[in-house]
Amino acid sequence: MNRGPQPVPDITPGTLLQLEANDWSYGRDLTPGTSVAVTVAGVRDLPNRSDEWVWVLGHRPECDYPHVDRHPPCMEVRVNVAALHRQLPAS
Repeated sequence: MNRGPQPVPDITPGTLLQLEANDWSYGRDLTPGTSVAVTVAGVRDLPNRSDEWVWVLGHRPECDYPHVDRHPPCMEVRVNVAALHRQLPAS
């Protein structure tokens, strides 16, 4: 049986994700093999996604820009969908 990719959970903007080294695979200006924290601004799920990864757009927790919700995300990180499910409470 051929299964499609795992569905992406709904993530409320402002949610803080604490990602372990294996939870993410790429992020500009991020050090591979380290833990990453990101305050979610949004998730980019591509319409024809064929793998288990999505792009999370957000801010570093230490982002002190006033009105964080009014400026573009400071970071974008490719995150494993299973890691998102582990981080969020079951609905």
